[in-house]
Amino acid sequence: MARPLKSSDLLTMRTVSDVQTSADGRLGAWVVTDVVPAVGDPSAADGKSYTPPRYRSRIHVRPLAGLSKRQATEFTRGAYADRSPRFSPDATRLAFLRSSEAGSPPQLHVMPVGGGEPERLTSHKAGVTAFAWAPGGARIAYLSLGEHEETAAKNGQPRRITRRYWRGDGAGVIPQATAQLYLLEPGKGEPRRVTNLEESPRLLAFAPGGESVWLAVPSGERAAGEFRADIVLLDLTTGATSVRAKDLIGLSSLQPSPDGRWLAYTASQRQDDVAAEGGVWLLDARAQRAKPRLLSGEVATPPSAGGDSRFGAYPFGPAWSADGSALTVLVNDAGASGLARLTLDGALEPLGAAGGRVVTAFAAPAAGGVAALFISETPDRPGEVSALLASGREVRLSHENDAWCRRLELVSPTGPFTAGDAAAPYWVMRPKSPRQDGAAVVEIHGGPHTNYGYGFQFEFQLLAARGYAVIFGNPRGSSSYGHTFATSMLGKYGSVDADDVMAFAEAGAARLGRKKVPLHLTGGSYGGFMTNWLIGQTTRFRSAATQRSICNWTSMYGTSDIGPWFVERELAGVPWGDVEALWRQSPIKYAGSIETPLLIVHSEEDYRCPIEQAEQLFSVLKHLGKAETEFFRVPGEGHELSRSGRPDRRIARLEAIVGWFEAHP
Repeated sequence: MARPLKSSDLLTMRTVSDVQTSADGRLGAWVVTDVVPAVGDPSAADGKSYTPPRYRSRIHVRPLAGLSKRQATEFTRGAYADRSPRFSPDATRLAFLRSSEAGSPPQLHVMPVGGGEPERLTSHKAGVTAFAWAPGGARIAYLSLGEHEETAAKNGQPRRITRRYWRGDGAGVIPQATAQLYLLEPGKGEPRRVTNLEESPRLLAFAPGGESVWLAVPSGERAAGEFRADIVLLDLTTGATSVRAKDLIGLSSLQPSPDGRWLAYTASQRQDDVAAEGGVWLLDARAQRAKPRLLSGEVATPPSAGGDSRFGAYPFGPAWSADGSALTVLVNDAGASGLARLTLDGALEPLGAAGGRVVTAFAAPAAGGVAALFISETPDRPGEVSALLASGREVRLSHENDAWCRRLELVSPTGPFTAGDAAAPYWVMRPKSPRQDGAAVVEIHGGPHTNYGYGFQFEFQLLAARGYAVIFGNPRGSSSYGHTFATSMLGKYGSVDADDVMAFAEAGAARLGRKKVPLHLTGGSYGGFMTNWLIGQTTRFRSAATQRSICNWTSMYGTSDIGPWFVERELAGVPWGDVEALWRQSPIKYAGSIETPLLIVHSEEDYRCPIEQAEQLFSVLKHLGKAETEFFRVPGEGHELSRSGRPDRRIARLEAIVGWFEAHP
């Protein structure tokens, strides 16, 4: 019999990621991540009798013929992390990255598809960040910092920092060294360094023929810090490079056509606007001065639906058809995402089932009876792998969480409904056993240019299991509703977006059928900003939990890893110029009006929304003494605590938030 979800059920949930296929469509692979349980007592006085829970990732492989009969097999059995599976062009070998122990840099390995022991191909001190098979399979290209090793911090020495973008969330201090491209022939000698680039490449893909490699390379220090890059073609024979497209915002994939005529890539639809949705672009690969063409129009192609139960990489194409006449793409629309076929004249045809779910990743082989392998999730089921057949039928291939779902009472939301002047969409998730007071929690997503909808949220399910209704939606600023909706709050955070949140909060409460339903409030990142903002404007909420939040844009500018470009473009101000523009959009300006009991949740190594933001707000509220305030500081974690933090810390965070609401009925 199913029971209510507990926070500890996070330890037995599995995640699937990085789905791949062989070029001939005969084989599929993906990564399964589970949690290795803790050993010992975390409260032990000696501090050494506890080994915390940790993640373990292994690659699963299965044939794609006879889909109803066969199961995937655990292809690798690494003790820590095996990831990035990539089949050789002839599908006889599988290359992957392995971290053999906690904190060790990933090294490139290769293994026969028929089984055997993996062969380690690299031994760089800095490990390998990305790789690709050459056509024919004789060579592999990869990116690495090579023998660079960060010694200053280890030896307690001062650092001399010269670059503006000197640290990144989840990465820590950015090495002064630059990653380079290497080539190796498995089983035939040592790797050979090919490039001497001034900035680290971020993407690579072989051109057909194997004599050239496409790279995404920032043009300089500022571009690197603002996540902009050039598309560069590198001739492996001569070492010559040519820039084919300059200074692209949001560049996230490079996909050459089978005949080498075109290069498809994903980047922001509007290259003058950081808030623009992503789109698929087409570049003439044979022309030196070709102008890229936006192929997908205003359709949002990369996924941006929120979810807190994903771990690893989620490739989203685009993927070419065998004849180069079309691309398989991932379309993000109104809180849902799914596969579609995009022709070279811009026509779009949906593929597979429509609506009610989020497709987070896919791979589409150029041949075989399987049109695509994809990972999808719904509000009441974590992600699993399915195959889309050429006939249009779908067959689920992974069953990692079937038993997990059967033993738990998981609920689905109703909606979407709309509220407010902009008809902001929202959903309501009702608990199976509501609290006596009928209380609800309003959840605000981060970004702000992401969206809620049909993704799986463990946090929502836990709140419902504890008796809370959950109201969540997409205020103006969210993605998947078009450019105007996403950008209508730029330069005026806390205006129309705040109106939308309050509108769907009250509309959702009314749908619960009780007058003045007690409401609690929470959100992370931008959602933390909005939490801070709203409690400075209203006393409607019984309590609030602000997570990895922003309270002061004037200091966030210089302390966040994305501060300068984000604040300038999103808030339309700089600290030395129109500081009033930043101050009037800063929740701390209104701290004197905050009376709502507030839990401040923040990670000590968050470099996206630095912990100084939490410290400011905590100090001010404690000084004012009008609102009960607590500070939940999490060591050893960054901005991604809720999604990929250490499992026991994720559970502690969840219990702190739900416990705070329960303590303030």
